[in-house]
Amino acid sequence: MHRQYSMAVKLPAAVLSLCLLLLFVSWVVLTHQTNQLASKAINDKSLGALNQLDQLIRAPLFNNDRISVQVALTKVADDPAIFSASLFDVDNQLITQSRQTGQLGANLERFSRDIEVEDTLVGTLVIALNSQPIYAQYRQVLINWMVIWLLFTAGCTYASYRFSEQLSRRLRLLSNRLPGGGDKIIDELTDLEVRVQPLLSNSGQIDEASNTGYYYSLVTASIKNRQRLNTQLNRESLELLFEKIDYCTARTLELYGGKRIEGTDGTLCFYIRSTQSSKQHLLICLMAVYSLQQLLEKLSANLGVDLEINWTLCSGNLSQLPLFRYDEGMAALKHQCAELAARIQEGIIVLHSTEYDIEALSSIARFLVFDDHCFILQGFPEGRQSLLEKQVLHLANVCL
Repeated sequence: MHRQYSMAVKLPAAVLSLCLLLLFVSWVVLTHQTNQLASKAINDKSLGALNQLDQLIRAPLFNNDRISVQVALTKVADDPAIFSASLFDVDNQLITQSRQTGQLGANLERFSRDIEVEDTLVGTLVIALNSQPIYAQYRQVLINWMVIWLLFTAGCTYASYRFSEQLSRRLRLLSNRLPGGGDKIIDELTDLEVRVQPLLSNSGQIDEASNTGYYYSLVTASIKNRQRLNTQLNRESLELLFEKIDYCTARTLELYGGKRIEGTDGTLCFYIRSTQSSKQHLLICLMAVYSLQQLLEKLSANLGVDLEINWTLCSGNLSQLPLFRYDEGMAALKHQCAELAARIQEGIIVLHSTEYDIEALSSIARFLVFDDHCFILQGFPEGRQSLLEKQVLHLANVCL
């Protein structure tokens, strides 16, 4: 489900589901309670009417005063809820009755009580109660609750839809600025996790790597026309140029998780490390190099300064302890990059890899063989190339 539906769909659907669950539970509870309350109201109404009749007709019955009995029945039947009031003798023969005019109600409920005078059964009182108005009053509570629920559900669902739509758009924009990609993932959070995962190392990996070392990929940007720039530009312009280069590098490394290290005169060095060698790691490094290369080309065009830079990427496992082993390993990578840089022209990105051949690397980018274990980057697949162009544009807006 996480890969099949966007947050703009899942969040409103979850809110709507919760509202439906609330409706079901509250409907069951309210229906049960209103039915109980309506039944109690009907029983109370019938009990009150029978008690009133019992008091009114007891004396007339003792005196055999049927007129007073009829008046008493009529008085009780004046209540709109009581359809009829009747008196039957001990043989269940109707003595007298008072009823409302109109058709017989569909929801009449009958209640009776035996009348005794001096411990002798003299008759039975029967009232027919119209329960429809009483049930209707309590059903109105359910109707009112349904209207409130509809308004509440519509408001919550719409608000969650607007919120989730904005959140989805912002997460998608953030994901598109990160390296990676591949299979299209509709769920924005899953897509973001997939893209961020290669840039992160969890605490367990860090603890393990502190003993076994990291896989370092060192990138060296060699400015071939460094000496010529010193003569062409004044000191102020030269300082401005290198400040801009440093700023562009820092912003790019923030995006790809790289770290700047000291290079020799005329070179710019940084590394990206991982817990182990992988094509995904090399892909991130190449995307970082390509993004910085394109960004510096835009900087060169904006400032009207020719920057002749070639790029080399060399990798290896470096132990963290003891410290001198790490320094020796980093120095060896720098020397390897310097030798490669001296043999290639400006504008070229060269990858040195002993772990993968050109066929294995073809799954992440297009290469040409330059030398043994050395490959010149030609480009990326169409989807990744489009992503990189968006990232370079974003970096250019920030840095330039």
